[in-house]
Amino acid sequence: MRYLIISMLLALAACSEKHTETSLPAPTPDVLEKHSEVFRKGVEKVTDGVYVAIGYGLANAIMLEGDDGIVIVDAMETVEEARTVMAEFRNITDKPVKAIIYTHNHTDHVFGAAGIAEGEDVPVYAHESTSYYINRVVNQIRPIISARSMRMFGTHLPQGERINDGIGPHLGVSPDSHMFALPPTHTFQDQLSVTIAGMDIELVHAPGETEDQLFVWLPQKQVVLTGDNIYQAFPNLYTIRGTYYRDVKQWANTLDRIRALNAEYLVPSHTRPVQGKAAVAQLLTDYSDAINYVHDQTLRYMNKGLTPDQIVERVQLPAHLASNPWLQEFYGKVSWSVRAVFDGYLGWFSGNPSDLQPLADHEEAQRMAALAGGADTLLKQAEAALANDDYQWALSLSDHLQLLLPEDSRVANLRAAALRELASREANPNARNYYFTVAREVADGLNPAFRPHMDRDALNTLPIENFLHAMPALLKSEDVIDENSALAFDFRDSGKQFTLRIRRGVAKVETGAVPDAVGTIVTTEPVWKAIAAGLDNPAAALAGDGMDIDGSTLAVLGMLRHFETIE
Repeated sequence: MRYLIISMLLALAACSEKHTETSLPAPTPDVLEKHSEVFRKGVEKVTDGVYVAIGYGLANAIMLEGDDGIVIVDAMETVEEARTVMAEFRNITDKPVKAIIYTHNHTDHVFGAAGIAEGEDVPVYAHESTSYYINRVVNQIRPIISARSMRMFGTHLPQGERINDGIGPHLGVSPDSHMFALPPTHTFQDQLSVTIAGMDIELVHAPGETEDQLFVWLPQKQVVLTGDNIYQAFPNLYTIRGTYYRDVKQWANTLDRIRALNAEYLVPSHTRPVQGKAAVAQLLTDYSDAINYVHDQTLRYMNKGLTPDQIVERVQLPAHLASNPWLQEFYGKVSWSVRAVFDGYLGWFSGNPSDLQPLADHEEAQRMAALAGGADTLLKQAEAALANDDYQWALSLSDHLQLLLPEDSRVANLRAAALRELASREANPNARNYYFTVAREVADGLNPAFRPHMDRDALNTLPIENFLHAMPALLKSEDVIDENSALAFDFRDSGKQFTLRIRRGVAKVETGAVPDAVGTIVTTEPVWKAIAAGLDNPAAALAGDGMDIDGSTLAVLGMLRHFETIE
């Protein structure tokens, strides 16, 4: 009898476990339209001496007015937008800019800095790791981050397809944009207390959405500027444009630290400020709880041996959090967050042994077609799915069909139609914009990536080491499996020397020149940075006096041809 009772209790617990999460209706595009009100354009006064510019770009810029100057926290994404914001701030005060503070490294917070500085030499405050993260994106993974970001933010989409970007009206970057991030001049590790223009300002390292994130605390005004650790949307615990793992537990802990300040005003770097100690504390509590909930429940099911797909089915926010206006899925999504947490702890392997050595995509497509009775029959199945409003299945089948029938316009049309139908029903801007943009890539040949204009002066703020260390990832390794050679660089302006060595399909950059190099490129840092950025042609630099080759010109150019160029 005792065994029977225990078994019944366990069975009851198992049944109740399936219903611990509460699913609310998914938001619809009309709700996303209403969300645009959060980015109502204008400068809002938070309290005496604190103003926030909302709706001028993806992020806010915040002005702190002191006795004899102003401090700008976050600098917009382009120089043009920064100048527009500064013109608005100049309607309030003409005091000089005494400092710029970056809350973190993201494009929409740093690349308008030259427009904020208004031509003056302005100190820039940031965490000690911020420069590293800026340089990493600019030099190492710019092509893929650019393409995926343009999809996610809907940069190429007309209004209507792109409604807003979830945490701002739009990302204001175009091929004509000027981007100029001033390098940080004052950095810190954990905490920094400064007095600027008579204002006591505390900068506190607060990892969350990024590792270099900080918050700004103004103790005299009881104002906390939270950067991107909170905004009026479910947090982007993972971003589909791509990122390293965001430590979500650390993020939640940071929110608890901010709550302990007992601030009267909370000013995020996206969306609108919040006033009132009780309101601020409750918001921070709910936001932290939502992150902890997703993290902890994902680990719970991980430990039961469930795969990411299975965990996604089970983890949804409870009703009291899912109904919170600040936790609607207008930026991050719970399902994406679950997958990120799983990957952050266990890596790519789901635990299902069939994932260990899956069939190549093309082979799996052929076998799917064989099961269906041929590629044409598979296409008919996909067309039927589309006609029956089964858009995700139609899109999934088109993954196989575009490999089997790459030149068939019916496949392209079907895939684009499925993407548009999914997009039109999607209220998450990141997913919506991504669907619509890829539909245009499929149907119209759109190339989403582009290189915004970066002034040569802006390039020169970046370390030459970063340009060289980006080269190994450009090596066409299949061409040099049997090669062992070295190329030296001598930068006559800085005196720095480097060696780029190719060793059987691998490239490596070393400090210093080696005697066995096939030749030495003798130039200056600005010349090579412009070449690496695609602004100048190496042949033109050789023809002029910008670059010389010491040794075999033919051998040097031959080595450089083993590296891909980035448009």
